[in-house]
Amino acid sequence: MQELEINNLRPYYFGSWRSSVPEFATVLANLRDGKLREDDTHRLINVSSGKYVWRCQDGGFDFAYKTQQGKTPWRYLFRPSLPVRECRHYQLLAELGIPTAQVLAVGETRCFCLLRESFLVTAFLDGTRDGRCFMTGGEFRTGHEELCRQFCREHLRLLAVLHEHRWFHKAFHPRNLLFRQDADGKLEQCYWIDVARLRPVTPRQMERAVLVDLHTFFRDMQLPRKQVEELVQFYVSCRQSPVAAASTLVQEMVKQFLGNNAPRSCVHARAGDG
Repeated sequence: MQELEINNLRPYYFGSWRSSVPEFATVLANLRDGKLREDDTHRLINVSSGKYVWRCQDGGFDFAYKTQQGKTPWRYLFRPSLPVRECRHYQLLAELGIPTAQVLAVGETRCFCLLRESFLVTAFLDGTRDGRCFMTGGEFRTGHEELCRQFCREHLRLLAVLHEHRWFHKAFHPRNLLFRQDADGKLEQCYWIDVARLRPVTPRQMERAVLVDLHTFFRDMQLPRKQVEELVQFYVSCRQSPVAAASTLVQEMVKQFLGNNAPRSCVHARAGDG
């Protein structure tokens, strides 16, 4: 079992390895040596497509433990697994000033270079909610319009920072965008999670990336057309490099994604809606 430096991960595909911040090493050893079972300090909170996410408390740490089964090992023969990519992207986002969860540990189990399993451990962001609470049917859909506006503006500001450095988010869904409120119920801090699919793009590819990321967000949020236009204008104002006008971006989202049979959303509504 190779032990790698977590702040300077280098590619290693020839066997199993893991890495952690020094103070988490003992907790990680216990975590990886035993089989997890649900109890008062270990709770399974999500299962999807071979991915298991646990919330655990151990050794004074409150953390999220994500494991991913190597369902398609040949795909990752000489490529990092999704948890490893997510770890690297968290570190990138921290350098860009985008708040994320703290990475505590990461690792892969490989046999003859074939990926069998991988994992990522991050500090649990207690007291946060994700953007689904503002979506249709969410508990904050009505009566929290100003909080929703602040949530959208702050995450779009952070998206503009990402795009300035020519990175494509690829999964800018409200469920991956967290926020914490202060004692008065106002927006205090925003965070990004589940960022494994980020990738760098060329200036030519950036135009498409902007449209996809914006459309992904507004398709899920289902906001009135006028509010969408105002928020897209805010995103444009946050960009330092040249970008299309807000009206052009909204029109392009309508044209391109209707052509791809995308689900109907507020982006597709008539100009007079909302």
